[in-house]
Amino acid sequence: MGLLDGAKNLIGDVVAAADRAFEETGSGKLALALAKFYPGGLAAFLDRLRETGHGAAIDSWLSPGTRQAVPASALAACLPEAVTERLAYDLGVPAARVPTVLAEFLPAAVADQSENGSLKPQPNFSTQVR
Repeated sequence: MGLLDGAKNLIGDVVAAADRAFEETGSGKLALALAKFYPGGLAAFLDRLRETGHGAAIDSWLSPGTRQAVPASALAACLPEAVTERLAYDLGVPAARVPTVLAEFLPAAVADQSENGSLKPQPNFSTQVR
C-alpha cells in the first residue's frame, strides 16, 4: 500500500468516525446548533430552503412518510460561510462536510422536531453571524 492509499484510508476513517459521533448525538444537537448560529434558528433556515425552491422537501420532513432529499449543494448555498464554520466546530466535523452532514441528518432532525406537520417551538439565540 502506498502513501496515497494510506492517506485515503485515514481520511475515510476520520470521516466515518465523525459521522458515527454525529449519529450518537442525535437530531437535537443539529437543531440546537442551527439555533445558536443561523440567524433565526432552524425555522429561519427551513424558510430559506423554501425560498430557494425546496418547500416540498421541507413539507415531507414535517409529515410522516418518505422524506425527500435536498442536495448538499443547495444547503451550502443557504449557509453563510461564517455559519458553516461555526456549525463545523460545534458539530465536530470539517467545514467542507457540513452541507453533506445536513443533507444526511437534517430531514430526520426536522422530523424529530415536528408535531402534526409543524415545527415545534424552537430556541433562537443565534449570534447573528452573516
